[in-house]
Amino acid sequence: MSETVQRDCCSAAADTKKPLATIEQTIERAIGLCATIEGTEVVPVTQAVGRTAAFDVISYLELPLRDHSAVDGYALGGTGTGPFRIVGRTTAGETAAKRLSSGQALRIMTGAPVPPGTEAVVMQEHVTVSGDQVTAGFSVPAGDNIRCRGEDVSSMDTLVRAGARIDPRHVAILAASGYQGLEVRRKLRVALLSTGNELRDPGVGMGPGSIFDTNRPMLQALLAEERIDITDLGIKPDKRDVISDCLAEAARHHDLIITSGGVSVGEEDHIKPAILDAGGHIESWCMAIKPGKPITLGRLDKAVFLGLPGNPLACFVDFLLVGRPLMDSLEGRPTAFPSARNARAGFSWERRPGRREFFPATVVGVSDEGLPVIEKIGRAGSARLMPLIEADGLGAVDSTCGSVEPGSGLQFFPFKSQMKL
Repeated sequence: MSETVQRDCCSAAADTKKPLATIEQTIERAIGLCATIEGTEVVPVTQAVGRTAAFDVISYLELPLRDHSAVDGYALGGTGTGPFRIVGRTTAGETAAKRLSSGQALRIMTGAPVPPGTEAVVMQEHVTVSGDQVTAGFSVPAGDNIRCRGEDVSSMDTLVRAGARIDPRHVAILAASGYQGLEVRRKLRVALLSTGNELRDPGVGMGPGSIFDTNRPMLQALLAEERIDITDLGIKPDKRDVISDCLAEAARHHDLIITSGGVSVGEEDHIKPAILDAGGHIESWCMAIKPGKPITLGRLDKAVFLGLPGNPLACFVDFLLVGRPLMDSLEGRPTAFPSARNARAGFSWERRPGRREFFPATVVGVSDEGLPVIEKIGRAGSARLMPLIEADGLGAVDSTCGSVEPGSGLQFFPFKSQMKL
C-alpha cells in the first residue's frame, strides 16, 4: 500500500524547483490584499503623534509671520561700521518700531520685529557702545541676522502630506501655523488570536504538555501604538469549527486579523480550512528566509488575514518584515521594505545557502569605514527568546551566503527603529 504524502507549499516549491518567494514579493502580495481603511477623526495636534494624516495640510500663513531679528543686538539704519545713533529699544511681542533713518540704530532683542528702514542687525557681541552711539566691529552685510517673512513657509505650502505618520516635527510646524486640530485616519482595528491545545495564559492551570502563550502578548506589545485598536481574541483550541466561528465574527468588526500557529499543513493545523469554512480566501506561501518561512495571507469579509508561525522568533521576524508594511498599506501610508544598515561581521559562521537568514545580533564595535560590527547571539532555532533580550537588532545574511568571516558584509536591522522604541 502506498503512503499518501500531504505536501505544503514549501515541499511543492522544492519539487518543482520553483523559487521560494522573496520578502519583497511577499510584501507586495500582502499589500495587494489591502484597501485603505475608510473613516477619519479630528484630534488635537498635540495628540496626533503616531496617527496618520488623512489629507494634505496646507499653510494659510507665512512663516515667519513678519521680518524679525535672529539675535540680540542692534538694528542698523544703514551699512558700514557707523557710528549709529541709538534711538530706542524693542523686544519680542512688541509692535514694530517706527522707521529707522540713515545713521540710526535700535537696540533689538531676538524675535522682535525689525522696523522699516533696517538694513541689517548686528550681534551685540560685535559692537562697541559709547553713550547713545554704537559702532560695529566690521561692515555688516545687508540683510544680516534678519529672518524674513515667509522664508521658511509660504502661504499655500503643504505642511503635511496625506499618509504621513505624525511625529513631533509635524506637531511643531502645525502649531507654528496655528493649527489646533488635525484630521487623521481612524484607528486601525486589529484582532489577535493564538491557536493551540497546549497554550495557556499566565494564571491559568497548567496541564501535562502545557506552555504559556508567548506570541499573543508579544504581538500586543508590538502593536501598542496610538494608531491601533487591539482586540484580544484569546486562545482557541485546535478545533476547526471553533476557529472558523471566531474568525468569521472577528472579520465583521476588524480591518486586520493576526493569528499565530497552525499555518502549516499538519493534522492539527486548522487555520487555512477554518478561513475557507468561514467564506474567506487564503493563500499559503513560503518565504526564502529563516526563521519564518511559512506565512499565510488572505481576506475574510472586509478584513485582511495574516497568519504567523507559532515559533516566537519566526513570529517576531515575520511580523516586522511583513506585518508592519501591511498595516501601513491599510492606513494609506507609503510602504517600504524595513530599513537596514550595512554592517560588518565580528564572527565566523558556516551555513547552508538557499535562504536569507535573520539572527539576533549585538553591536560590538565600529569598523574602519564607520559601519557597526555585529556579533551573532545564540544558536540557531526559532523558539529561543533569550538571544532577543540580549540583542540590539537582527542581523541578516544573503541567501547565497555559505560562509561568514570577520569583516564580511551583513545587514543589520536595529530594534530601536524596527520596534519604534
